[in-house]
Amino acid sequence: MRSFQITETGNFMARLLSDTTFDSFLLREAAVHTAWHWTIDGHLNEAFFPKDVWADSAQRPYEYARWEDVRPYCHEIIKGKTAPTGFTLVLQLKPEHALAVFRKAQLPSLADTVGSLQLTIRYENGKAQLLTGTSMKTFTLDKSADKLWDDTLQTFLAAKKIAFEIA
Repeated sequence: MRSFQITETGNFMARLLSDTTFDSFLLREAAVHTAWHWTIDGHLNEAFFPKDVWADSAQRPYEYARWEDVRPYCHEIIKGKTAPTGFTLVLQLKPEHALAVFRKAQLPSLADTVGSLQLTIRYENGKAQLLTGTSMKTFTLDKSADKLWDDTLQTFLAAKKIAFEIA
């Protein structure tokens, strides 16, 4: 687990809410504090989908909402003359992107033990902080997945020109 303090909040917020930078993620949950408290559960609602769509993993490949689908709603809630007093987003790297991370590191066997690679984004007092997390399918003392995810996210942020300091 690594914590990244964003040093250029405006650039980061534009990347998060207005372009495709984080579209390789799913939204697990969101909580936004404006004049109201907004919460979003990213789990897909089976009752909303026709039975054939729900049963077809090609049409509904994820358990959670894709960030690119929810981003416009979050942007609409967050934008305005007054910044929110805070928000928390819990994102999960899409499984195919996680597998690509493991393969690139020549550790494809991690896909069998890692449940998800997560990114928690917290905004409070005008500052944004990112926190990595790894959910394992079984208990292990091996921290190689954690280190790989920490390093991968650091490389990702640098490549996307998102300024940060390791907190």
